[in-house]
Amino acid sequence: MVSLLPYNTLRVPAKAHDFKLLKSLKELKKLRLVGPHLFLGGGANILFVHDFAGTVIHINLKGKKIISERDDEITIEVAAGENWHDIVMWAVQNNWYGMENMALIPGTVGAAVVGNIAAYGQNQEDIFVKLQATSLKTQKIEEFNKADCQFGYRESIFKHQLKNYLVTSVTYQLSKTAHLNTSYRSRYESLAAELPPKSSYTPIDITEAVIRLRSKKLPDPKLIGTAGSFFKNPIISKKKYLTLAKQISGLQAYPPQKLQYTDEFQWLDKVDQVKIPAGRILDELGWKAKRVGNVGTYPTHALTVVNYGGATGAEIYDFAETMRADVKKNFDIDLEYEVVIV
Repeated sequence: MVSLLPYNTLRVPAKAHDFKLLKSLKELKKLRLVGPHLFLGGGANILFVHDFAGTVIHINLKGKKIISERDDEITIEVAAGENWHDIVMWAVQNNWYGMENMALIPGTVGAAVVGNIAAYGQNQEDIFVKLQATSLKTQKIEEFNKADCQFGYRESIFKHQLKNYLVTSVTYQLSKTAHLNTSYRSRYESLAAELPPKSSYTPIDITEAVIRLRSKKLPDPKLIGTAGSFFKNPIISKKKYLTLAKQISGLQAYPPQKLQYTDEFQWLDKVDQVKIPAGRILDELGWKAKRVGNVGTYPTHALTVVNYGGATGAEIYDFAETMRADVKKNFDIDLEYEVVIV
Protein backbone atom coordinates (compact mmCIF):
# COMPACT_ATOMS: atom_id res chain seq x y z
CA MET A 1 0.00 0.00 0.00
CA VAL A 2 1.20 3.51 -0.89
CA SER A 3 0.33 6.62 1.11
CA LEU A 4 -1.66 9.27 -0.79
CA LEU A 5 -1.13 11.91 1.90
CA PRO A 6 1.39 13.89 -0.22
CA TYR A 7 -0.93 13.76 -3.23
CA ASN A 8 -4.15 15.32 -1.91
CA THR A 9 -4.47 18.88 -0.60
CA LEU A 10 -7.07 17.86 2.01
CA ARG A 11 -4.24 15.89 3.62
CA VAL A 12 -6.34 12.78 4.06
CA PRO A 13 -4.23 9.77 5.15
CA ALA A 14 -5.63 7.42 2.50
CA LYS A 15 -3.62 4.71 0.77
CA ALA A 16 -3.60 3.09 -2.67
CA HIS A 17 -2.88 -0.52 -3.52
CA ASP A 18 -0.40 0.65 -6.17
CA PHE A 19 0.99 3.98 -7.40
CA LYS A 20 2.59 5.04 -10.69
CA LEU A 21 4.15 8.35 -11.76
CA LEU A 22 3.35 9.35 -15.35
CA LYS A 23 5.99 11.72 -16.75
CA SER A 24 5.76 11.29 -20.54
CA LEU A 25 3.51 10.22 -23.39
CA LYS A 26 5.91 7.36 -24.02
CA GLU A 27 5.20 6.06 -20.51
CA LEU A 28 1.48 6.51 -21.14
CA LYS A 29 1.64 4.30 -24.25
CA LYS A 30 3.31 1.57 -22.21
CA LEU A 31 0.75 1.82 -19.43
CA ARG A 32 -1.39 -1.28 -19.04
CA LEU A 33 -4.23 -0.90 -16.59
CA VAL A 34 -5.85 -3.93 -15.02
CA GLY A 35 -8.52 -3.46 -12.38
CA PRO A 36 -9.55 -0.21 -10.67
CA HIS A 37 -7.45 2.84 -11.49
CA LEU A 38 -7.51 6.57 -10.83
CA PHE A 39 -5.67 9.39 -12.59
CA LEU A 40 -4.60 12.09 -10.16
CA GLY A 41 -3.32 15.58 -10.99
CA GLY A 42 -2.61 18.07 -8.24
CA GLY A 43 -5.02 16.33 -5.86
CA ALA A 44 -6.67 19.70 -5.16
CA ASN A 45 -10.24 18.65 -5.87
CA ILE A 46 -10.58 15.17 -4.42
CA LEU A 47 -11.71 13.54 -1.18
CA PHE A 48 -10.57 10.02 -0.40
CA VAL A 49 -13.26 8.63 1.88
CA HIS A 50 -11.59 5.20 1.86
CA ASP A 51 -8.33 3.65 0.77
CA PHE A 52 -8.20 3.07 -2.99
CA ALA A 53 -8.16 -0.63 -3.87
CA GLY A 54 -6.42 -0.14 -7.18
CA THR A 55 -3.72 1.84 -8.99
CA VAL A 56 -3.36 5.61 -8.68
CA ILE A 57 -1.53 7.21 -11.62
CA HIS A 58 -0.11 10.63 -10.79
CA ILE A 59 -0.06 12.82 -13.91
CA ASN A 60 3.24 14.68 -14.08
CA LEU A 61 3.29 15.63 -17.77
CA LYS A 62 5.28 18.88 -18.07
CA GLY A 63 6.00 21.47 -20.74
CA LYS A 64 4.73 24.71 -22.25
CA LYS A 65 5.39 26.40 -25.56
CA ILE A 66 4.24 29.16 -27.88
CA ILE A 67 2.43 27.70 -30.92
CA SER A 68 1.87 30.92 -32.86
CA GLU A 69 2.03 34.66 -32.33
CA ARG A 70 0.57 37.71 -34.01
CA ASP A 71 0.53 41.41 -33.16
CA ASP A 72 -2.63 41.11 -31.07
CA GLU A 73 -2.72 37.50 -29.86
CA ILE A 74 -0.65 34.51 -28.87
CA THR A 75 -1.45 30.80 -28.82
CA ILE A 76 0.16 28.53 -26.25
CA GLU A 77 0.15 24.79 -25.64
CA VAL A 78 0.52 23.50 -22.09
CA ALA A 79 1.00 19.96 -20.78
CA ALA A 80 -1.78 18.66 -18.55
CA GLY A 81 0.47 18.16 -15.52
CA GLU A 82 1.60 21.78 -15.33
CA ASN A 83 0.48 23.73 -12.28
CA TRP A 84 -2.39 26.05 -13.30
CA HIS A 85 -1.28 29.04 -11.22
CA ASP A 86 2.27 28.77 -12.59
CA ILE A 87 0.88 29.05 -16.13
CA VAL A 88 -1.24 32.05 -15.14
CA MET A 89 1.88 33.75 -13.78
CA TRP A 90 3.82 32.91 -16.97
CA ALA A 91 1.06 34.57 -18.99
CA VAL A 92 0.68 37.74 -16.92
CA GLN A 93 4.42 38.26 -16.62
CA ASN A 94 4.47 38.35 -20.43
CA ASN A 95 1.51 40.78 -20.53
CA TRP A 96 -0.83 38.24 -22.10
CA TYR A 97 -4.50 38.73 -21.25
CA GLY A 98 -7.12 36.07 -20.58
CA MET A 99 -5.99 34.18 -17.47
CA GLU A 100 -5.29 36.95 -14.97
CA ASN A 101 -8.54 36.62 -12.98
CA MET A 102 -8.04 32.87 -12.51
CA ALA A 103 -4.87 33.14 -10.42
CA LEU A 104 -4.23 31.00 -7.36
CA ILE A 105 -6.68 28.27 -8.35
CA PRO A 106 -5.03 25.07 -7.11
CA GLY A 107 -4.47 22.06 -9.32
CA THR A 108 -3.17 21.24 -12.78
CA VAL A 109 -4.01 22.45 -16.27
CA GLY A 110 -5.60 19.09 -17.07
CA ALA A 111 -7.91 19.36 -14.08
CA ALA A 112 -8.71 22.97 -14.98
CA VAL A 113 -10.05 22.03 -18.39
CA VAL A 114 -11.89 18.89 -17.24
CA GLY A 115 -13.60 20.89 -14.47
CA ASN A 116 -14.00 23.97 -16.70
CA ILE A 117 -12.81 26.38 -14.03
CA ALA A 118 -13.84 30.01 -13.73
CA ALA A 119 -13.13 32.76 -11.23
CA TYR A 120 -13.71 36.47 -10.68
CA GLY A 121 -15.65 36.89 -13.92
CA GLN A 122 -13.26 34.97 -16.17
CA ASN A 123 -13.86 31.55 -17.73
CA GLN A 124 -11.38 28.90 -18.84
CA GLU A 125 -13.53 28.04 -21.84
CA ASP A 126 -13.30 31.60 -23.21
CA ILE A 127 -9.58 31.20 -23.98
CA PHE A 128 -9.75 27.49 -24.83
CA VAL A 129 -8.87 26.44 -28.39
CA LYS A 130 -8.41 22.67 -28.30
CA LEU A 131 -6.92 19.81 -26.33
CA GLN A 132 -5.29 16.47 -26.93
CA ALA A 133 -6.41 13.40 -25.03
CA THR A 134 -5.45 9.74 -25.15
CA SER A 135 -8.02 6.97 -25.24
CA LEU A 136 -7.14 4.51 -22.50
CA LYS A 137 -8.75 1.73 -24.54
CA THR A 138 -6.95 2.25 -27.84
CA GLN A 139 -3.93 4.36 -26.74
CA LYS A 140 -4.79 6.66 -29.66
CA ILE A 141 -4.23 10.40 -29.25
CA GLU A 142 -7.25 12.43 -30.35
CA GLU A 143 -7.91 16.16 -30.69
CA PHE A 144 -11.00 17.89 -29.26
CA ASN A 145 -12.24 21.41 -30.03
CA LYS A 146 -14.44 23.54 -27.78
CA ALA A 147 -17.71 22.10 -29.08
CA ASP A 148 -16.40 18.55 -28.63
CA CYS A 149 -15.66 19.22 -24.95
CA GLN A 150 -19.29 20.16 -24.16
CA PHE A 151 -18.32 22.67 -21.49
CA GLY A 152 -20.87 23.62 -18.85
CA TYR A 153 -20.78 24.97 -15.32
CA ARG A 154 -17.85 23.06 -13.76
CA GLU A 155 -18.46 20.40 -16.40
CA SER A 156 -17.00 18.85 -19.53
CA ILE A 157 -17.52 15.65 -21.48
CA PHE A 158 -14.41 14.22 -19.78
CA LYS A 159 -16.31 13.98 -16.50
CA HIS A 160 -18.95 11.80 -18.10
CA GLN A 161 -19.01 10.08 -21.50
CA LEU A 162 -15.25 10.33 -22.02
CA LYS A 163 -14.04 9.34 -18.57
CA ASN A 164 -11.84 6.78 -20.30
CA TYR A 165 -9.80 9.55 -21.96
CA LEU A 166 -6.80 11.24 -20.37
CA VAL A 167 -6.17 14.88 -21.26
CA THR A 168 -2.48 15.31 -22.08
CA SER A 169 -2.21 18.91 -23.34
CA VAL A 170 -4.35 22.03 -23.75
CA THR A 171 -4.08 24.90 -26.24
CA TYR A 172 -5.15 28.42 -25.23
CA GLN A 173 -5.36 31.67 -27.15
CA LEU A 174 -4.49 34.82 -25.19
CA SER A 175 -4.68 38.47 -26.15
CA LYS A 176 -1.75 40.87 -26.29
CA THR A 177 -4.09 43.86 -26.00
CA ALA A 178 -6.10 44.81 -22.94
CA HIS A 179 -9.32 42.86 -22.38
CA LEU A 180 -9.76 43.29 -18.64
CA ASN A 181 -12.74 42.21 -16.55
CA THR A 182 -12.97 43.92 -13.17
CA SER A 183 -16.74 43.50 -12.72
CA TYR A 184 -16.54 40.85 -9.98
CA ARG A 185 -18.32 41.73 -6.78
CA SER A 186 -20.00 39.82 -3.98
CA ARG A 187 -21.64 40.58 -0.67
CA TYR A 188 -18.17 40.77 0.90
CA GLU A 189 -15.70 41.93 -1.74
CA SER A 190 -15.11 43.68 -5.05
CA LEU A 191 -12.29 43.20 -7.54
CA ALA A 192 -12.45 46.82 -8.70
CA ALA A 193 -12.18 48.06 -5.10
CA GLU A 194 -9.07 45.94 -4.56
CA LEU A 195 -7.21 47.58 -7.47
CA PRO A 196 -4.94 50.58 -6.83
CA PRO A 197 -6.06 53.90 -8.33
CA LYS A 198 -4.55 53.98 -11.83
CA SER A 199 -5.68 55.09 -15.27
CA SER A 200 -4.97 51.66 -16.76
CA TYR A 201 -4.09 48.18 -15.55
CA THR A 202 -1.82 45.36 -16.68
CA PRO A 203 -2.59 41.64 -16.30
CA ILE A 204 -0.24 41.46 -13.32
CA ASP A 205 -2.22 44.24 -11.60
CA ILE A 206 -5.38 42.15 -11.86
CA THR A 207 -3.63 38.97 -10.78
CA GLU A 208 -2.11 40.61 -7.71
CA ALA A 209 -5.54 41.95 -6.73
CA VAL A 210 -7.09 38.49 -7.17
CA ILE A 211 -4.33 36.93 -5.07
CA ARG A 212 -5.00 39.44 -2.30
CA LEU A 213 -8.74 38.72 -2.40
CA ARG A 214 -8.28 34.95 -2.40
CA SER A 215 -5.68 35.10 0.36
CA LYS A 216 -8.06 37.05 2.59
CA LYS A 217 -10.89 34.54 2.39
CA LEU A 218 -9.34 31.16 1.50
CA PRO A 219 -6.83 28.94 3.32
CA ASP A 220 -3.32 28.34 2.05
CA PRO A 221 -3.16 24.63 1.09
CA LYS A 222 0.49 24.63 2.18
CA LEU A 223 -0.64 25.36 5.73
CA ILE A 224 -4.02 23.68 6.12
CA GLY A 225 -5.86 20.80 4.47
CA THR A 226 -8.31 22.15 1.89
CA ALA A 227 -9.88 21.32 -1.45
CA GLY A 228 -11.22 24.81 -2.12
CA SER A 229 -14.95 25.14 -2.74
CA PHE A 230 -16.59 21.91 -1.60
CA PHE A 231 -19.91 22.39 -3.39
CA LYS A 232 -21.04 23.84 -6.68
CA ASN A 233 -23.16 26.96 -6.67
CA PRO A 234 -26.70 25.61 -7.08
CA ILE A 235 -28.78 26.34 -10.15
CA ILE A 236 -32.40 26.89 -9.21
CA SER A 237 -35.57 28.21 -10.83
CA LYS A 238 -35.98 31.95 -11.10
CA LYS A 239 -39.23 31.64 -9.15
CA LYS A 240 -37.44 29.93 -6.27
CA TYR A 241 -34.70 32.55 -6.30
CA LEU A 242 -37.18 35.41 -6.06
CA THR A 243 -38.73 33.71 -3.03
CA LEU A 244 -35.34 33.10 -1.37
CA ALA A 245 -34.24 36.67 -2.04
CA LYS A 246 -37.00 37.83 0.29
CA GLN A 247 -35.69 35.54 3.04
CA ILE A 248 -31.93 36.00 2.62
CA SER A 249 -30.64 39.54 2.49
CA GLY A 250 -28.30 40.38 -0.36
CA LEU A 251 -28.74 37.04 -2.11
CA GLN A 252 -27.16 37.48 -5.53
CA ALA A 253 -28.03 35.65 -8.73
CA TYR A 254 -25.97 35.01 -11.85
CA PRO A 255 -26.62 33.57 -15.31
CA PRO A 256 -26.64 29.78 -14.93
CA GLN A 257 -23.75 28.85 -17.23
CA LYS A 258 -20.88 31.29 -17.64
CA LEU A 259 -19.49 33.22 -14.70
CA GLN A 260 -20.62 36.79 -15.33
CA TYR A 261 -21.14 39.81 -13.11
CA THR A 262 -23.36 42.67 -14.19
CA ASP A 263 -24.65 45.75 -12.43
CA GLU A 264 -28.13 45.29 -13.80
CA PHE A 265 -30.52 42.36 -13.85
CA GLN A 266 -31.94 42.75 -17.37
CA TRP A 267 -30.81 39.19 -18.13
CA LEU A 268 -33.11 37.88 -15.38
CA ASP A 269 -36.16 38.43 -17.60
CA LYS A 270 -34.66 36.16 -20.26
CA VAL A 271 -33.96 33.05 -18.16
CA ASP A 272 -35.94 30.43 -16.27
CA GLN A 273 -33.04 29.40 -14.03
CA VAL A 274 -30.34 31.24 -12.10
CA LYS A 275 -27.20 30.34 -10.21
CA ILE A 276 -26.88 31.43 -6.58
CA PRO A 277 -23.82 31.40 -4.28
CA ALA A 278 -23.72 28.30 -2.10
CA GLY A 279 -21.51 30.15 0.37
CA ARG A 280 -24.24 32.70 1.05
CA ILE A 281 -26.81 29.96 1.67
CA LEU A 282 -24.43 28.25 4.13
CA ASP A 283 -23.67 31.59 5.80
CA GLU A 284 -27.37 32.08 6.44
CA LEU A 285 -27.47 28.74 8.26
CA GLY A 286 -24.47 29.58 10.44
CA TRP A 287 -21.94 27.28 8.82
CA LYS A 288 -19.07 29.76 8.62
CA ALA A 289 -16.30 28.86 11.11
CA LYS A 290 -18.16 25.78 12.36
CA ARG A 291 -15.98 22.91 13.59
CA VAL A 292 -16.51 19.31 14.64
CA GLY A 293 -13.34 17.64 15.89
CA ASN A 294 -10.62 18.13 13.29
CA VAL A 295 -13.05 19.09 10.47
CA GLY A 296 -14.60 22.49 9.94
CA THR A 297 -15.43 25.31 7.60
CA TYR A 298 -12.92 28.10 7.15
CA PRO A 299 -13.55 31.16 9.35
CA THR A 300 -13.94 33.47 6.36
CA HIS A 301 -15.71 31.19 3.86
CA ALA A 302 -18.49 28.71 4.65
CA LEU A 303 -18.07 26.94 1.30
CA THR A 304 -14.55 25.82 2.17
CA VAL A 305 -14.33 22.65 4.25
CA VAL A 306 -10.94 22.19 5.88
CA ASN A 307 -8.95 19.51 7.65
CA TYR A 308 -7.44 21.10 10.76
CA GLY A 309 -5.13 18.12 11.12
CA GLY A 310 -5.65 14.41 11.52
CA ALA A 311 -9.17 14.14 10.09
CA THR A 312 -10.03 11.08 8.03
CA GLY A 313 -11.79 11.21 4.70
CA ALA A 314 -14.87 9.62 6.27
CA GLU A 315 -15.02 12.35 8.94
CA ILE A 316 -14.78 15.08 6.32
CA TYR A 317 -17.47 13.41 4.22
CA ASP A 318 -19.83 13.07 7.20
CA PHE A 319 -19.35 16.76 8.02
CA ALA A 320 -20.10 17.75 4.42
CA GLU A 321 -23.18 15.52 4.32
CA THR A 322 -24.49 17.28 7.42
CA MET A 323 -24.07 20.60 5.59
CA ARG A 324 -25.99 19.27 2.60
CA ALA A 325 -28.78 17.93 4.79
CA ASP A 326 -29.12 21.30 6.55
CA VAL A 327 -29.46 23.16 3.25
CA LYS A 328 -31.98 20.61 1.98
CA LYS A 329 -34.05 20.85 5.16
CA ASN A 330 -34.16 24.64 5.31
CA PHE A 331 -34.19 25.68 1.64
CA ASP A 332 -35.05 22.49 -0.28
CA ILE A 333 -31.86 22.82 -2.32
CA ASP A 334 -29.65 19.86 -3.18
CA LEU A 335 -26.02 20.94 -2.97
CA GLU A 336 -23.85 19.10 -5.48
CA TYR A 337 -20.27 18.26 -4.63
CA GLU A 338 -17.58 20.11 -6.54
CA VAL A 339 -14.89 17.85 -5.07
CA VAL A 340 -14.60 14.34 -6.45
CA ILE A 341 -15.56 11.75 -3.85
CA VAL A 342 -13.53 8.52 -4.03
